[in-house]
Formats: sequence, C-alpha cells, structure tokens
Amino acid sequence: MSSAKKESGVATRPGSTRSPLQPQPPWVSHSVLGPHVGATDYLLAGSHGATAVEIPRSYRDNESLWKDLIYSGLTAGMLIHLDRFLLLNWVPRAPGQFYTMEGDRARQEALYYIHHRECESPARDHAHTPLPQRSPDYTMVFTPIGKVSMLQGGIGAIRLKPIRIAEESHWLMTASSDGVVHCGIPLAIPRRLYVPLFAELENQGALCVSIRGELEFVPDPFSRLYDQAVLVPKLYLRVTDIERAEPAGASPEVSVAVSFASSFEGEPKVYASYVTFEPDKAGRFESAIDWMKREYVEGEYQGRILTDFDQTRTIFPEARVALARIMDRTMTRSDLAETINLMHAQGTVEQYFDTLDLHALLPVQANSKRTKIFISYAHAAEAATGWVKRLRTHLNALNLEVQLEIWDDSRILPGERWHNEIRTAIEQSRIAVLVLTADFLASRYIRESELPLLLQDADADGTTILCVYGSHVHLSGGSARLRDYQSVNAEERPLQGMTENERDRVFVELARRVEQILTQN
Repeated sequence: MSSAKKESGVATRPGSTRSPLQPQPPWVSHSVLGPHVGATDYLLAGSHGATAVEIPRSYRDNESLWKDLIYSGLTAGMLIHLDRFLLLNWVPRAPGQFYTMEGDRARQEALYYIHHRECESPARDHAHTPLPQRSPDYTMVFTPIGKVSMLQGGIGAIRLKPIRIAEESHWLMTASSDGVVHCGIPLAIPRRLYVPLFAELENQGALCVSIRGELEFVPDPFSRLYDQAVLVPKLYLRVTDIERAEPAGASPEVSVAVSFASSFEGEPKVYASYVTFEPDKAGRFESAIDWMKREYVEGEYQGRILTDFDQTRTIFPEARVALARIMDRTMTRSDLAETINLMHAQGTVEQYFDTLDLHALLPVQANSKRTKIFISYAHAAEAATGWVKRLRTHLNALNLEVQLEIWDDSRILPGERWHNEIRTAIEQSRIAVLVLTADFLASRYIRESELPLLLQDADADGTTILCVYGSHVHLSGGSARLRDYQSVNAEERPLQGMTENERDRVFVELARRVEQILTQN
C-alpha cells in the first residue's frame, strides 16, 4: 500500500454511489452533498449481531485487521480484540478505503498534483512520502484536484454526536494502531465505558487502550459511508470492554476536510481541501484549520467554505451546508439553493428534500424524562456573592406549562452519595446553567467529574448548556469547550463588575432563554 497516507493538504470525496435501501439521485451522490448525506447514517443504530461464542481474534495493527475484514471473511457476530490501539474521538469518512487497491491508486494519482508554489501547511512532515520534501517540519500540499484524489484514497475524518443503541448512548470513535484515524476501524462505545475516559480524551486527544468488542453490520443507509470502497465489508465494532494500556509509540493524526466554492478556473465550482493535525498537541487543530481557511481556501483560491466536518461544534459559521445543520435537521431549502447552483446539478432543492427525509432517518431523543434545570456553581463564590440565589428567584418566576424542578447540589441530603446524585440530576436535566468563576474552575470535583458529565451529556443531545460569566476566567483544557455553548453575558463583561440592576438584567435574559428553549421543545 502507498505510504502517502498522511499527505496533508486539502480535499473532498465526491460522494457515495447508492445504497440499496435508500438510493440517492446522482446529483447528490456525485457531489459535495454525498459525504454529508452518508454521514447522517452514522446516527442510525443497528440491531445487534448474533451472539458470538468463539475466542476473540486478536490484532495489533490496522492493516492486518482490514485485510482480514476485506479478504478473510471476518463478519458480524465475531469477537475482536485490539491490542494497544490508540482511541480517538473521530471516525473515518470512508472506512477501509485506505486499504483497497482503488484507494492506493487514488493516492498515487494525487502525487501528480503537487502544489506548484511553496504553500506550506502547518502540519508535520511525512517521513515516508516517496517524493522530495519541500522543507523540514511541513507537509506536502496538493492542488484541489490532488486533494480530491487523496480523499478518494480514503483520507479524512469527521466528528459526530453520540447515537442510541439498545437504549444507551454510544459514542462513535476510532481505534487505530498507528494513530491515523482514516486507517482505523469505527467503534461504538457505550456511555458506561466512555464516561471514565472522557476527561483524559479531551485533554490528551488520544488514549492507548486494549479493546474487546463484537463486529456488527452497519444498518442501511449508514452503509453509504462504505459504498466508495469496493469489497470492504460494512462492519463496525461495538465495544464491550476497554482496558488502559501502556503507550505503543504511535502518534495520533486526524485529517479533516471542507468543500469550498471558487472561480479560480473561470466559472464558480465546488472544490475541496483537507489538512492534518496532531490532536495530542495544544493549538495544532486551531492552527491547521486556520491555515486551511485563510491561507489555502480564501488566500490561494479566493474561495469560501461550504461544508465542514464536525457535528459537535461550529467550526466555520459561514458553512452553508454544515455537517451539524444537516444532522441536526436545521437545513432549509434556501440554504441549499446556492450550493446546488454552484454544482451545476441536474436537480432541485425540492428533489433533495423529497429524496431524503431527514426527520425519518434521524432518531429524536425524547425529553419527557428530563424535568430539571441543573445549576452548577462554586460554593465559595456563592457564599461571597449570592448570585445563584438571585438567579433561582428569576427562574422560579417563570410561568411554564411544563413542570420543571430547579436543582443544585444543595438539594443533596446528608449521607447521600454526591456523585451518584449529581450524575442522576444531570441525566434528568433539560438545561444546565453554569456560573463560571475562578472558584468554579479551581474546583477539582467540578473540573474532573461534574463538568465532563455535563459536556458528554450535551454531546448526546441531552442537556442544553447556558453559561453565565460570574468573574473574569481563563478557559483552558476541557473547560475551553464551554466557549462552544451559549453564554448569557459576554466573557469580558462578567457579573462581578456589574451593578445589582445590571445583574438582574442578565438573570432576566437567562430566564428568557430558558423559557424559549422549553417552549421550542
């Protein structure tokens, strides 16, 4: 196989072909929309395979596993043991394609489309690239045509919210022996196994683990993600056990792609871009996507981004066909019109919506059991300010048709188990209000237990997070993700510097947002 697997430039896969049960019209499947439509299928929970009884087959590298999957008849119901693989919270956008002959040919084809200028990428050099390096510590950069070939060669990853399998939330991730996401195998990890790993994964970007699980067939139309790869069986691994392992020396790498509109060849068309970063190194993700947007898409090709790669947070607000909007069912006909025109598609917006009923495809999580508004705060800050008491007064004044309970840890009775009570309260909460102060971030329990539970529940489409800045704070590590959620007041305008009347206006705005969320649901 070609060792060009880690080429970092930028590109997109033209899309899947057809799924036998959910056919796509050609103007969707052979366009930028193909991967997005296919990605929605990750949300569909499959039925469990037959109960496995044989001794697990053990693997220590991606290539052996994929060769057995493709050529040696591994199938649903078989137990698999992965020994010292890196676990990452991304999934391949074309599972197994990297290990096919078609994927290898596509990556070789990309080598004819090296960028003719010194347009350097911020990712690291690829030591095994069969062409001369441009300069130390930088990767080879392709033209958009070359990047499309690389994506057809199996490059690329996406990040998704959890799905529900057998009434339990499962996180969609990847296990990879060499740390490269698009070379690994997709996993579904149940909540009970994921929660203990959450904080470390957020902080470290990857964990070395040994995994046991059962192969299952992916359901239609989830299987569209595999349609590009000839002969690749449509399987993923449902994890039943995870153990920490000593690091095996692999370095994690993730390649993420966008599509963009540009007129650099004359008339406007849709092209693609991808970039590789190291998730275990602080700031690499941000610098990589900034380079892709500003230097490559907007700078080199005067383009604008149309699609992105992350359902869990907004990366490019300008993306008209954002993955999150497709999968959260907020895409409108007007949003798609311009993209379809740029594609010169033989179809209409109406055909797209008539063909793919996303409301029917995607499971809707019921909120009937979520009856609480959870308030998270630091006791030391509350003792000095009384803000939470005042906040609770404003929430109690809401006249709501639904019966909701305002909950904070003062409700825990002496002798009760704090962690279990807080976990149950979070699981039953529709909204979580976080009062952010220096004491809040300094609390070890909040930082290592309560906040990870809130974030992973929000990722699973459970709790809606609203942040109130109580004092000036520095968000870093896992807490940096709080910037992705709604804030009631500006970070630079915390409660601490406000008059009493100004603070009341913040609490009134909070109550208004709570009411809006509840009435919309």
